[in-house]
Amino acid sequence: MNFLTEIGIQDLSGWEIIAFAAITGIGGFMRGFAGFGTTILMIPLFSLFIDPVKAVFIGMAIDAAATLPLLPTAVRQAEWRPIIPLMISSLLVTPLGAYLLVVASADTMRLAIAVMVIFSALIMISGWRYMGNRPFALTFGVGAVTGMLGTATGASGPLLAVYFLSGASLAGQIRASFNCLSIIKLSTSAFFIALASNFTANIYLTVLALLPVSYVFTWVGSKFFSGVSDQKFRSLLNYFLILVGVIIIIRTLYGSP
Repeated sequence: MNFLTEIGIQDLSGWEIIAFAAITGIGGFMRGFAGFGTTILMIPLFSLFIDPVKAVFIGMAIDAAATLPLLPTAVRQAEWRPIIPLMISSLLVTPLGAYLLVVASADTMRLAIAVMVIFSALIMISGWRYMGNRPFALTFGVGAVTGMLGTATGASGPLLAVYFLSGASLAGQIRASFNCLSIIKLSTSAFFIALASNFTANIYLTVLALLPVSYVFTWVGSKFFSGVSDQKFRSLLNYFLILVGVIIIIRTLYGSP
């Protein structure tokens, strides 16, 4: 515990450091199980304890590294036709998202993250699906919006889920597409956030310290995915995300950490 405190997570109690590890484990499980939901779980919860810029970077860096073992299978199963324009437009606006994250006040970003989390969860709960065509212009626009918001708040996954669920793709294809997009988007976002910030080596060591937890639970989540119906699980997750968003708003307005 003292080790984690010394390498970048200052002023946390022993129980809070244990909470960091638990949050990382839950995020890793979601990466392995559903292919998304990792950063949208970890970043809001991390931001309750530390500065949002650090919370976003740590969450994205951990998730990017945890996705690497899943990449070989994901590359084979993913739908590359929509991924390419999504990826290009997302990368183009990533520096803007990093800039917004760094220049905005900590409380402003906590509220922005909370609002995006709640909004995304409500979309998923509603079951709404876009049933129209998916032309190149729409795909490119979705990539740009999710690229900017994802870098600034870490909450682009559910919006991308709405896009992919509008097609006839199988669950395995959607999961693989998320994983391929994630490794590219998360790595790029983390790079630009680090470039725009003045992080010390302690922050990178914090990521390394939490990676083993993420790897273990990503593996566990991937084992649970096979043959398991995830409808009820995702429903409970969405309500949990709304609760997290509300807690962040309350703590920010009435005594943020």
